[in-house]
Amino acid sequence: MAGANVASNLLSITLFIYLARTLGPESFGLLSYIFTLVFFLANFVDLGLSTYGTREVAKDRSRVSEYVSGIVSFRIVIAAIMFGFFFLSGLLSHDIHHLKYLMLGSSIVFFMWALGSEWAFQGVERMHMVFLSMTATGALQLALALVYIKSPADIAKVPVLYMAASIPMTVFLLVKMRFRLKIKGDDLRRIATFLSSSFSIWSISIFAQIYNSLDVFILGLSRTPEEVGYYTVARRIVGTLAGLFTFLAAAVFPSLSRSASGKDVPHFKAATRKFLILGIFLAASVLLPLAIFGTGIITLVVGGEYSPAGLPLKLMTVALVLILFNLPFSTGLIASGYEKDVLKQAFASAVVSIGSNFILMPKYGMIGGSISFLLAESLALIWILCLYRKRILTKGE
Repeated sequence: MAGANVASNLLSITLFIYLARTLGPESFGLLSYIFTLVFFLANFVDLGLSTYGTREVAKDRSRVSEYVSGIVSFRIVIAAIMFGFFFLSGLLSHDIHHLKYLMLGSSIVFFMWALGSEWAFQGVERMHMVFLSMTATGALQLALALVYIKSPADIAKVPVLYMAASIPMTVFLLVKMRFRLKIKGDDLRRIATFLSSSFSIWSISIFAQIYNSLDVFILGLSRTPEEVGYYTVARRIVGTLAGLFTFLAAAVFPSLSRSASGKDVPHFKAATRKFLILGIFLAASVLLPLAIFGTGIITLVVGGEYSPAGLPLKLMTVALVLILFNLPFSTGLIASGYEKDVLKQAFASAVVSIGSNFILMPKYGMIGGSISFLLAESLALIWILCLYRKRILTKGE
């Protein structure tokens, strides 16, 4: 399983490098600008139902097919609405043609998000299926990019290829989970009742997205596409590592949920402690070298034209260390049912991120964005540690 996870990340990194080199800073910056907006809006397709579904499936595995059918069907309806809105916005926009085509093509990504069922396999702890999906999809994305993306003029093909690459494993996983489309009024209303429980989880995701990725979009409002491209290189390296850390949190989440539900305090604390030790190891073995040799790594990997991304990368690597030490405790809090408390932290960090980005980015550009990211993650770690002490440690859970 670990080997598949490594393979998946290597494929993702290889694709990122290929696109950055082939498209160049300007086109790569435009792609990043649109994709940041699309993947932020995709949160309105999920509405926190994936994390909610993972938690509920972990509690009662016999209902996994029911949850998959209901949640995926509901998200398909939402995706159709989002697709129509984004597609129409692209048609009516006055942007240059290749940017308009990129917006139109990107709108299909909402369905890719809606049809995903990896969360259910996490709930039943069949992680090998999640790794298989990530690896196979990543390999197909890379293969299609190598065949069809040859120059900056091919930028509009990227989202279409992303969607095409996701189809085989998406269909395979849905068949494995015995998915049945449920879009009748009663079915949708039944799933809508889940939203009362998933809303807090969804809100946490929204606010986390604001201070973890929306800065690329904000930077594009006041700076050139080239600078957005530089910043995206640094942000993508940070995002890839943060995604790996979050994936580790998702892997331990079902176990923590069962322990919290069953009041198995020793197992809960042992799992949290192991996660923290792993974080310390990763900080020393991965993040320290990245902070020291960041500029050289960027130059070697994507070329000297992206070397301005070196300083932002070093600043954001410090924030990655904070994320590593945050995740074991925030994951434990959500698994224990304290997602509303975590939501308050996410909201506060989002406010700090948005405010500082709009203040710093117009004058300092990507350096200002890196500082804003560091400020938001500093607040997040302090808040979560205090919250964990109050809700978990003092209650002896």
